[in-house]
Amino acid sequence: MILINLLPPQFRKEGGLHGFLRNRRKIAKVGGITLLAFTTIFYLQYQLNLRTVKELEGRWRSLQKDVQRVTELQGMMETGVRGEKRFLDRYVTSLFPVTTILGAVNEFLPDSIWLVELKVSRQAKENTFLIKGFSLPLGHRSSIQDIEKYLRDVKGKFPPKTELILTTSRQTKENRELTLFTAIFKWP
Repeated sequence: MILINLLPPQFRKEGGLHGFLRNRRKIAKVGGITLLAFTTIFYLQYQLNLRTVKELEGRWRSLQKDVQRVTELQGMMETGVRGEKRFLDRYVTSLFPVTTILGAVNEFLPDSIWLVELKVSRQAKENTFLIKGFSLPLGHRSSIQDIEKYLRDVKGKFPPKTELILTTSRQTKENRELTLFTAIFKWP
């Protein structure tokens, strides 16, 4: 069977591969315009992102310079304040402040005892307090008894695990008997 289409060309219905090939120019134009539009959009977005990255790199460089300056200032501050910090840590902010020791030494000091030297030292694991002095006997008590009572009273102000080391010696000067003593308090 042979089919012949007698309609004029403008009314004829075209289909199949022949119709597709005839419309390929339209399809190519639409595809080209779409490709050009996507390429333009992606290129513009790329340029915007590239500009943003360059701005951020500039900000990052200036921020790094500021961080370097702050680090240098911090180092200068730490070296300048290190001595003061060590003093505060050792003598002011410790668990057992020196003022408590000196207050106890002053509070319990009897009239018969004179102090010659007071020394506080703090090491990493042991603290020591040295008292050197001398005593004269008064009335009915001996100077050793006065020294022992005084040091017991002072030791009561120290932490519970305080160790006391006492050494005494007697000297006679101008018919007066002096008792020299050295007391060392040690605590953790």
